[in-house]
Amino acid sequence: MESEAPSSGISWKQRLHLLAYSQQVGMAVLLVILLVGLYFFAWREMRFFLVPSKSMEPTLSPEDMVITLSQREYRRGDIVVWAENGEYVVKRIVGLPGDTVSVVDGALFLNGKYASEPYILEAMNYYIETPVTIPEGRFFYLGDNRNASDDSSLGYIAADSWSTSREPHTWLGNLKAVIGKVVYRYYPYDRFGPVLSYPLINVAGQ
Repeated sequence: MESEAPSSGISWKQRLHLLAYSQQVGMAVLLVILLVGLYFFAWREMRFFLVPSKSMEPTLSPEDMVITLSQREYRRGDIVVWAENGEYVVKRIVGLPGDTVSVVDGALFLNGKYASEPYILEAMNYYIETPVTIPEGRFFYLGDNRNASDDSSLGYIAADSWSTSREPHTWLGNLKAVIGKVVYRYYPYDRFGPVLSYPLINVAGQ
C-alpha cells in the first residue's frame, strides 16, 4: 500500500499571514509609501495651513486645518492660499486674467453675466458698479463671508462706502504667489474631508 505524502502542517491562511508579514512585502509597502509621499510633497508641494479668521465661513471656519496642493492652473471657484506681506491668505478665486468682475444688488457678475454662488454666507452689502478688468498674472479674490472679509472688493467698492489709500490693483492677488489649492480639511475631526471647489457658471467663455 502506498503511503500518503506527509502534510506540511501549514494552512493557506497561515501561509497568507507569513507572506503579509514577510520582509519582501514590508519593503514593497515602504517603497509605495515613499513614492506616494515624494509625489505629494515634492511634485504637488503639499502644505498644511491653519485658517486664521471667519472670512471663509461657512466653507472654512477659524482654526480649521487644511491641506493644499499645487496645480498646473487655477480656476474660478478654487480656494487658494498665498503669501502676502509675511502672512498667509486663504480666499476664493472669482476672477482670472481677462475677466471682468462687478457686484450689483448683492450678486456677483463675471464678464457681464450673473454667477451662481451657493457657498457664500450672505449676499454682499456693497456695490462694484464699474466692472473691474483683471490684468495678466493677477486674480480677483473674495471670502465666502463676503461682508466680513478683507479681499479684492476693498479696492473697488463704491467710494461713498469705503475709502482706502492703496491703489485698487494692489488688492488683486498675484497668481505667481499662490502656494496651492485647498483640497482637504483634516481638523477638526468631526468635519474632516475634501474641500470641494465650486465652478462659477454662467460665465462668458466657459
